Amino acid sequence: MSTALVVGGDYIDGIKQVLNSYGIDEIAHWPGRKAGDSKKVIPQDTRLIVLITDWVSHAFTEKVKKNAAKRGVRIVYTPNGPNALKTRLARLQTNMGSQEAGCRRKAGKHTFINSWRGRLNLLFISVSKHQGSFF
Repeated sequence: MSTALVVGGDYIDGIKQVLNSYGIDEIAHWPGRKAGDSKKVIPQDTRLIVLITDWVSHAFTEKVKKNAAKRGVRIVYTPNGPNALKTRLARLQTNMGSQEAGCRRKAGKHTFINSWRGRLNLLFISVSKHQGSFF
């Protein structure tokens, strides 16, 4: 028996059907619209969190993300809709090593620096080619 927590959204019947098809029997739901929702604690037996990005504030998302990371619970970020969730759950099954599915990975420091270095080189080359025409 598996338990999932759906955070966000009002009508989640389609999402519940998708989760049931993946063998998740118990589904808790936090709408995320009430002030008290941000004070709730993730249930102990939760194995997966489905965070519906269309209906949750950034502050609430960060709080859920931090609490899930502390407990080692997987998070799936999805817009409101069962088809998007199906795609992300399929990706999660093929990539079991990642903590978060449906979310872009943060670029490391070196990736960021190399990205800007490449852009600056292109800018320098284009300026030096046209230097005579600018002055």
